[in-house]
Formats: sequence, structure tokens, C-alpha cells
Amino acid sequence: MPSDSSSVPILIIAIVLALVLVGVLLLHTRVRRKLAHAQGQLVQARQAQEHRTRETSVGHQRLAQAERQAQESAELLREARAQHDLVRAETEHLIAKRIPALLAHLRTPHVIVPGVQNPALAGTDVDKQHRTILDAVTRALREEGERIDEAAQAVIRGAMSRVQTQALRAQDLLAGVQQRYGGDEHTALLREVLGLDMFNELIIRRVQVTGIACGATPGLSRDDTYLVDLMVGAISRVENFEQRIEGPANHLRRRIGVAARAAESILFITAELLANAVHHSYGTLKVTIAVHETNNGAAIVIDDAGVGLNEDQYARATRLLSGIQPTRLVDLGNPPHTGWAAIGRQVAHYGVQVTVKKSAFGGVQAVLTIPTALLVEMPEDSRPSVLAPEPVRATVPAARLEPATAPSRPEPVTARPEPIAAPSRPEPVTAAARVEPAASPERTDTATAAADLVPLPQRRRQSPPRAASGSRPSGGLRTTPEEAQKRWGDFQVGAEAGRREALPTEQHDITEGK
Repeated sequence: MPSDSSSVPILIIAIVLALVLVGVLLLHTRVRRKLAHAQGQLVQARQAQEHRTRETSVGHQRLAQAERQAQESAELLREARAQHDLVRAETEHLIAKRIPALLAHLRTPHVIVPGVQNPALAGTDVDKQHRTILDAVTRALREEGERIDEAAQAVIRGAMSRVQTQALRAQDLLAGVQQRYGGDEHTALLREVLGLDMFNELIIRRVQVTGIACGATPGLSRDDTYLVDLMVGAISRVENFEQRIEGPANHLRRRIGVAARAAESILFITAELLANAVHHSYGTLKVTIAVHETNNGAAIVIDDAGVGLNEDQYARATRLLSGIQPTRLVDLGNPPHTGWAAIGRQVAHYGVQVTVKKSAFGGVQAVLTIPTALLVEMPEDSRPSVLAPEPVRATVPAARLEPATAPSRPEPVTARPEPIAAPSRPEPVTAAARVEPAASPERTDTATAAADLVPLPQRRRQSPPRAASGSRPSGGLRTTPEEAQKRWGDFQVGAEAGRREALPTEQHDITEGK
């Protein structure tokens, strides 16, 4: 019995211990479960913390990036504003300075168009765009200027053509008055008429030069004309030519004439060059004119002792007289100087050449070179006018003349006019008159030199059948060459005297300014 009573407490203790152990196990399990849950929460908290940390870091990065972007945007905005202000200032400079300078440059090329105001813009898109604007303005202005200039030239051509026509009609009327009142009893009237005729001639020349400078033709036509006759005609178109022009000196060795298509133009160019020389040779200074034959044609040389030209004026004269570049009315000054521009148009049209340089007298030497294509050899049965100068030849020494032949040899040639040829009445030739002057050295040299020159085109005069030698027409007496020479010479002497007395001494012929 006692063994049973002692096993109960042990069993109870064992049960209690088992219960305690179970409870401890349960508690340990619960504690471990809670600890695991707490660890899970801690892990979650750490993860959340890490997530929040990452989000915060990302937020800081985004904030920093946003701040950088804001700073960059602000910098770009400042640069944009500065660029805008710079472009606006440059555009204002374009409008206020460069475009007005461009307009002035188109009128007077010596004005310089400024570049960009800020050197930092040189070569940039802004500079290129502004240059494009200036080029577009230049093209538009030039095209419009050319259109306006062509219209103005057309108006001037039409007006000058009508004025020239009326002036030529007036010239015909004055010539008729001179013929009707050519007697000695009408000397005073003839003097007045000659003065009016000279002034009308000056009007015709000024109208002609203005029209030619605007693209018109000379307005007159001629037949093939002796070159020396054209020189005489050009001299007669200059005011006070008797006192101011010395010459012309004829150095031609052949019967050279100018083709009909260019005769009036050669006369016009020579007259305008002479008028310039006379106008710029003040006082009583003489202007000399001479004509020479060259291997390539002929040359008219005009020398004056006037004020001369400077380098810029020589450059402008060369440009205008070359006829290469078209000249507009706005380029001729105010008042317009149309002489050189008109000569340049004729030079370009006919292929002649006009050069100017400093003369030996300190003034200007103008040389008109006429090519062979515009020259002709005049017919043998024609002669220059009685006013044309004879060729200049050396005088034969008297010691070389033989006593028997001295009276029959020709006298030294002077500027005295020769009688007009009359082919229908050849004069009888005597034995003494047939003595050949070719034996003289100067005539031999002239013939040799003439043989070396380029042959000129021949012109044959078409004339009706001539009467037999010595025969006279049945209609009445025919004027002999000697009588015609005397009458024409007396008329010209009276005409020149009338012009000298009718014209004032001071110059009124304002021509091209050199």
C-alpha cells in the first residue's frame, strides 16, 4: 500500500510537469510565433524605411534635377532675352544705319555700307539674313531705278527729237534768209542772221548730245564725207571757234573719208571734245586739233591748256568714254553732264576709241581713233570743201629748185582753199603744168609711206554721162570752178566776220564738266 500511495504524487508531479512542459512549449511556440511576427513586422518596417529612404533619395534627386532644370531654364531665358535684345539692336542698326547707307552707296559709290554693329554676330545666321535683306533691297532698287531711268530716257529722247526737228527747220529758214539777203546792202541783217544761226547751231548740238546720252541717234544723215570736212564742221559747232581753236592741221596722206553710217557720229564726237576743251581752257588759251593717219585707221588729236583732270576725273572719264557700262541719268550729276556719256554710247555703237590723258600743255589731250572699217577712200573726181585744210607737207628748199623749172613747180602748200573740181570741164594741160612735183623728197616720202598703209574701201561716184571735153550745156553758161571758189570764199569771209561781231566775247556754251 505504501508503494501505491507514493506513486500518486509522482504521477501528479509528472502530470504537472508535463502540463508545465506543454504550457512552456505552448508559451515558447507562442513567443516564437510572436517573435517571428515581430521580426516580420521589423523586416517590413525596415523595408518600408528603406523604401521611404529610397523614395526620399529619389525625391531629393528629382528636386535637385528640378532645381538644375530651373537654373538651366533661367539661364536659357536670360540668354534668349540677351539674344533677343542683341537681334533687336542689330535690326535697329540695320534700319537706322545700314539701309540708309546702302541707299547713299547706290547714289554715290564712295559711301561705305557699315557691317554688323556687334562683331559677335559676324558670320551668324542673323548676319546672313541681314545681308540677304540688303541684297534684296539692292536688287529691287536697281531694277526700279533702271525702269524709271529707261522711262525718263524715253521721255527725253522724244522731247529732244522734236526740239531737234524744230531747230533744224529753223536752221533751214535762216539759211534761206542768208541766201536771199546776201548782198552788200544787207550786211547788218546778215550779221544778225549769222549770230542767230550760230546760237541755233549750239542749241542743236546741246539737244543732240542730250538725246544721244539717252539712247537716241544723232538725228542727221550724211553721205561718205571727207574726214577733214568733218573736222571743219565740228569746229563750226563750237562757240567762238575763230578765236579759240587753232587748226585744223591735216596730216593725212590719202583721200580719206568716213563712211556714211558713221560720218555724223564722228562729227558729233569731235565737236563735243572740242567744246569741252574750249570750255575748260579759260581766257584766250588756244585749243589745237589735228588729224593723223595710222596703220589701223585715222586719229583726231585735240590738245588744250586748260585746268586738266585729277585721278578720279580721269578714271570717271575713262569709264564713261569706254561705253562698256550703261550710264543712267542719275549718274550724270546735277545738272547732268551728258557729253562723255553721249560719246561713250557712240563709241560702243561704232567701235571707235576715245582716250584722254594729260597734254604737253598741262591740260587734257583727247584722241579719237577711227578704225579702218569706218573709213573709205574718196573718189578721184571729188574734192573736200574749200574750207578744208590742205595736207601739211615740208617746204622744199629754194636752193634745190632749178632756175628753168622753178616758176613751173608748185608753191609750198598752205591752208588756202582749193577750187571745187568740175569734172565736166577739164582745163587744158600745158607742158609746164605737167612738170611732176614727185621729184621732190617730201612727195616721194609721202607716196612711199602711203603705199605701206592699209588700203581703204573704194567709193565710186555714180554720175550721169558727162558732156564732151570743152562742151557747154545748151541751157546757158556754167559757173567755172574759179568763180565758185571766189563766191563761196567771199560768203564764208562775210559769214565769219558776221559771227565774230554778232557773238559776245564771254562763253555761254556750258558743256560736259571734266
